[in-house]
Amino acid sequence: MTISSKEVALLGLVNEKPKHAYEIENDIKERDMRYWTEISMSSVYKLLNKLERNRLLESEIKLSENNVSQKIYSITSQGVQVLKEEIRELVSSWQPSKYPVDIALSNLKLLNKTDAIEGLNEYSRSLDEMIECYKKLETKLQDYDCDFSYIQLATRRICLLKAEKEWIINFITKLQEADEW
Repeated sequence: MTISSKEVALLGLVNEKPKHAYEIENDIKERDMRYWTEISMSSVYKLLNKLERNRLLESEIKLSENNVSQKIYSITSQGVQVLKEEIRELVSSWQPSKYPVDIALSNLKLLNKTDAIEGLNEYSRSLDEMIECYKKLETKLQDYDCDFSYIQLATRRICLLKAEKEWIINFITKLQEADEW
């Protein structure tokens, strides 16, 4: 059975411990998973229901401390098996990522050279901000003695952003030096 990367991410969260949807949503938010997954707030409930229909999750209604009914999701043995298979696949092969900036690059000629360079410089500054943000996250994760793999999420992002920064600097330089636009 093949499942989407969104479903793999959700199975991974529920694999940690049984959770209700709001708790899953909080985990997604706290871990900044929307930066590296395609999980939207509206998709969580739909995906949980789909995973349950496919017998990868099961649920049970429990009362919270406030006497509120909560649907608690647990991963099934089949869910664990599928999760492991998908993780093996994801960690074994490179997958293309989609970057909205590529849409801009393919249409950059619509701007004049000055506006293009200005926009690229703004992009470069936003990369600097994100690099600093992920460095702080990496430090925080280390300070809290988080799991090594979580720390590597931040470290990997820093490396990718630094490579993007190097590329954008080279591109801006070439664009500035170009005779024709």
